[in-house]
Amino acid sequence: MLFSYNPKDKENRLSLIWLGVVVTFISWDMTYLPLATSLNTKTSLLPVMIDILVSLIMCFDFFFRWNNKLKLPEYTTEYYGIAQVGDQKKYKNSLWPLIDSIACIPFELIIYQLDIHAMTLPAILLRTLHISRIAKIRSAWNLLDFLKKPIKLAMFICTVLMDIHWIACGWMFIMPREQMDDFTFYTVSLYWSVTTLTTVGYGDITPVSNLGRFYTMGVMLIGVGVYGVIIANISRIMMIADRYTQDRKNKLSNLNQYMQHYQIPTGLQKQVFSYYNHVLTKKMHEEDNDIIRDLPQVLQNELELYSKIKLIKNVHIFKGSNS
Repeated sequence: MLFSYNPKDKENRLSLIWLGVVVTFISWDMTYLPLATSLNTKTSLLPVMIDILVSLIMCFDFFFRWNNKLKLPEYTTEYYGIAQVGDQKKYKNSLWPLIDSIACIPFELIIYQLDIHAMTLPAILLRTLHISRIAKIRSAWNLLDFLKKPIKLAMFICTVLMDIHWIACGWMFIMPREQMDDFTFYTVSLYWSVTTLTTVGYGDITPVSNLGRFYTMGVMLIGVGVYGVIIANISRIMMIADRYTQDRKNKLSNLNQYMQHYQIPTGLQKQVFSYYNHVLTKKMHEEDNDIIRDLPQVLQNELELYSKIKLIKNVHIFKGSNS
């Protein structure tokens, strides 16, 4: 992935807005279709109308991708060290056009028109083909390195919740329903999914068939890894901060503990902290010079100019200055 791509650039904004629209409607598909299939819900007019709308959006998205209208990281290539956006061959020579074209078909409309029962094999196969639409979310994940920490965390949590939802739907699909309404059946399945994935396993809900037991064993094996991945990723996202801020916080925190332990007078503390802030700023500026030292001298001079402007603006008397 090229870090020369900047989502804040004006020319990229429309592509990002469009991607947000696509991901929103795909999320609806990936939430509703597994649930409707597992609950044996008969296709009604409203979901069909939504599916037609989603199909139209998929058609427009396919057109934009085929004609190289979207400016996203995966379409960024590099020639002789210069980043360029818009590599048509990269898209057209792959399997993505086929996958994206399948995503344009309104399968829910076909099911509705043919009056296919939700639990029959044709309906399941047609709805399974809807999974091709989720491939478009790849563009959102390619932007992960460019997003802020709260947005990364939100995307990760949404992905985890979607996985839990799918596993719960799979449980409903293979388990006998007994005497439960739709909401209770889904809630119980969701509860089973969470307790199994987190390896808690209270044992109050257990499989009663061989297929259910195999499914449960698979979820257990997945849960061992998934639970660790969830904890590790959330911890990493929460702990990762801007290096300038984090380094300063750590060192000043240690210095503050030193001051408190030896009961240093307040006036002397202010002098020490003031000097220490200056030292840290200077040290980080030197580290920044090491980062850019491999660049041509012309580019180094321009970057150093902006870094010095940043340092000057941090001086109290220059704060708020736009010049």
